[in-house]
Amino acid sequence: MNQKNENELSDNDIFLKKVFNKHVSSSIVSMFGVLASVMANTIIAGKFFGADGLAIMSVVAPFYSLFSTVGALAGVGGATLTSHALGRDDAKSANESFTLSLILGVAIYFFVAAICLVFIDPLLQLLGCSGRIFDDAREYAEIYIAGGLGTVLMYLPYNFFKLKGKLTLLKVMFLGMAALNVILDVVFVKFLYMGMDGIALGTVIAAVSVSLLGIKFLLQGDDSFEIIRSFNKKSVKELLKLGTPSALNNLLTFFRLMMMNRIIVSAAGSTGLAAFSVFSSLENLSLVILSGLAQATSAFVGVFSKELDTVSVRRIEKRAHIIGFIFVIPMMAAIMIFPTEICHFFGIYDSYKLKLASNAAYYFALSLPPSVCCLLMFFYYQSVGFTNLANVLIFCRSFLFLVGPAYFLTPIFGLDATWFSLTIASISPLVLMLIVMPFYFKKGYAGFFLQDLHAERDGTYISFAVKTNVDDIVDSVDKIAEFCQKNELSKKEVMLVRLSMEEMMMSIKEHCFEEDAEETMDVRILIIKDAKDLMIVLRIRNGGKLFNPIEYYERQSEDDPLAMGDALGISMIVNAADVIHYKTTFGINNLTVIIDRKEG
Repeated sequence: MNQKNENELSDNDIFLKKVFNKHVSSSIVSMFGVLASVMANTIIAGKFFGADGLAIMSVVAPFYSLFSTVGALAGVGGATLTSHALGRDDAKSANESFTLSLILGVAIYFFVAAICLVFIDPLLQLLGCSGRIFDDAREYAEIYIAGGLGTVLMYLPYNFFKLKGKLTLLKVMFLGMAALNVILDVVFVKFLYMGMDGIALGTVIAAVSVSLLGIKFLLQGDDSFEIIRSFNKKSVKELLKLGTPSALNNLLTFFRLMMMNRIIVSAAGSTGLAAFSVFSSLENLSLVILSGLAQATSAFVGVFSKELDTVSVRRIEKRAHIIGFIFVIPMMAAIMIFPTEICHFFGIYDSYKLKLASNAAYYFALSLPPSVCCLLMFFYYQSVGFTNLANVLIFCRSFLFLVGPAYFLTPIFGLDATWFSLTIASISPLVLMLIVMPFYFKKGYAGFFLQDLHAERDGTYISFAVKTNVDDIVDSVDKIAEFCQKNELSKKEVMLVRLSMEEMMMSIKEHCFEEDAEETMDVRILIIKDAKDLMIVLRIRNGGKLFNPIEYYERQSEDDPLAMGDALGISMIVNAADVIHYKTTFGINNLTVIIDRKEG
């Protein structure tokens, strides 16, 4: 029996509008600040140094991906581990994770930078650099490698500000970095008459300055982190494990750029690299939108999936796809209509070079519509637990189906085949999904999202917002008990749900919000019951300080065995629950408890 509560739809619509849109915009804007610096460097290089400048930017681009790999490993892994600690209200472990993130980022950077500087010449040759641009490329690379710590440390404020919910500061800092980068580039190149090394120096100074300033903000204030001296090996292993997926994605980009550079140089020399620089800049611009949208969407999808809220999963994915197409369709039209003007913007005017770059821009535009679906679905499958499927599809799109067609088709059809390979790479995973879907359908999953619709078809639910005051919490508990009784739960089950929900909400009120704060918590109860089986799903979501009431009381009981005596309902739910899932999404607490009793 599938009964849909009207309040559920209203509750989720409000949540999506007020919270989801806010975090999507924050993610896109902050990513734009990061990648705008890369685009600005390319544009300035083209304006002041022509095709040679653009070729150098293509050659050195993999170094950015390499240091991004280090930053993602330390920053993403550290922020994830810290979120777990903050959810337990464990400040010591949170500070330990932050310290580890900082130390590992710096240590691995120096190791990687030393190797790059020692083997700089052979690395540049592997990246397709030769001839007249070699010396300038080496000078640029040496400065960038020496200052690559800024790129690595950038991942700390980028991830930890999200964790703290400081979205405005996040946007201001990374937009400020882009502005500072542009100003320094122009000053060094135009007024101080420096060469390409001026662009490298401007990039390094901007990245290091903003990264250090961001870390300073993280170490100041009432909810600041602290640098501690001791940490354990287990935490190091866990941090590296959590940061590996994002790091591998960036490392894959490094090898992809290396291979593409060599393919392009073999076909058209440094002139081809100049066109590739335009192509890469446009791709980075699209990734600002699509990756920012996908990252924000996947976080919420992961939460909804744990709640077995398949309706909201489809709703949020539909909304994300619409937003994606709203952005990329005008972008696609503009690039296809004005490819020449776009190339002029990068400083390309020579007829032959202009033709190569214009074709690169035109063919790139064709890849935009399928890229919306590709990137959103990659992050979706990763969020809902189809990790191996997501990783295979990402590998196919980001490397295999991109480098493979370019390698085999470019000698036959020229550089146009290289540019079109991104469209092939964006369509191929979607085709592959259509091929493998029947195997998932046989396992009981449904639709393109591979959802388990058992809860949606058979369950009943109630969903509403609760104000963070004692009277409203007590009233909401009465509503929950009434809902449980209507769904024919036993007196013991009603007491379990009622008492545990009351204690969890009271604990959240006490630890997440100021005493007189006028805030709300979103509550959802799902019940799936038939003759033999019973599943109860409890969910509480709030935007206060990061806090997990269940882990808090479990940790308290380790120090004081009688602590659970003051939290009888939480003690009961810990013993009864089959799954307890806590997750922070951009500073939002999401606690889901699942009781799954199968009889017979």
